[in-house]
Amino acid sequence: MRLILASASAARRDLLRRAGIPFETSPSKVRERRRGASLRELVLDNAMRKARAAARRHPGRWILAADTLIEYAGRIYGKPSSRKAAVETLSKLAGRPHVLATGVVLMRGRRVLRTVVRSKVRVRRLDAAAIRRILGRQDPTRFAGGYSIAEKRDPLIERIEGSFTNVVGLPMEWLRRRLKNLKLVARSL
Repeated sequence: MRLILASASAARRDLLRRAGIPFETSPSKVRERRRGASLRELVLDNAMRKARAAARRHPGRWILAADTLIEYAGRIYGKPSSRKAAVETLSKLAGRPHVLATGVVLMRGRRVLRTVVRSKVRVRRLDAAAIRRILGRQDPTRFAGGYSIAEKRDPLIERIEGSFTNVVGLPMEWLRRRLKNLKLVARSL
């Protein structure tokens, strides 16, 4: 049975494809919360809301939903509203560590598996012009904190402590173990 990915994220689709996990995409259009709770509570709540929306459309199927936010200096950042806001956010983060957290939910009916995976990320010290050049290769309003990465040697990132795939879009270490335990993928993955 194919997994239902409740996300339009190209990075999440790519991670699942590269891992050989069969899936279909069915993005959930829910309003994501960005305030009023801790980082952990927000990413889990948003992922649960996405999973429930997809489960209504695909009863009886395994749903995979996720939400990513970052936290720096006690403030939570989601997707920036504009390219200018993304440059401002990345300028704040430049040379300093922040926490990137992804809430992940696997759901089928009343069975729910969930986690929050946190990675510590340090963006390189870059001036605003360098940040604008790097952001020129993508639409920063689609990503938490205004950035995305696809490879370990990304020019924006100095260091990652924790799951690299979490920073890309989905903590595959956690997901592979759960999918194997549920016998949704081959043991060899």
